[in-house]
Amino acid sequence: MKIGLLCSKGGHLQEMMNIKDAWGKYDHFFVTYKSERIKYLDERKYLVVDPMDGGIKYLFTLARALCKVFGERPDVLISTGMGWVDIFMFPFCKLLGTYTIYIESAANTDYITGTAKLVRHFADKFMVQWEELAEEIGCEYHGGVM
Repeated sequence: MKIGLLCSKGGHLQEMMNIKDAWGKYDHFFVTYKSERIKYLDERKYLVVDPMDGGIKYLFTLARALCKVFGERPDVLISTGMGWVDIFMFPFCKLLGTYTIYIESAANTDYITGTAKLVRHFADKFMVQWEELAEEIGCEYHGGVM
């Protein structure tokens, strides 16, 4: 099984690393934003320029990441949040037949992000990390913060 992992460079990356037991034993790769912190991530990775920093470079690196994911053909895509990249990647992976999982950030205790609202329609499994929020919006909750 091959797993694609989407996360931004800060707390979302930390949340992904917190669940490494779930994906670490499988063939996997990251799609994440280019940053100093990511240099030390000793994993196969495809980097996207942050949309706040890059403009046209963002679009070019996003297109390159989509091509790399097409070549990788993951069986499963897991995201802990990567903003606009999620919005493009989830429908794309659904077209490839990839099983998609979105885990909303633990930082969002009272509401889900705009990204999560859009991605939810393309996710095979959509989860939040707060029981009250899961009950409020009618989604899955699996027992705590990552």
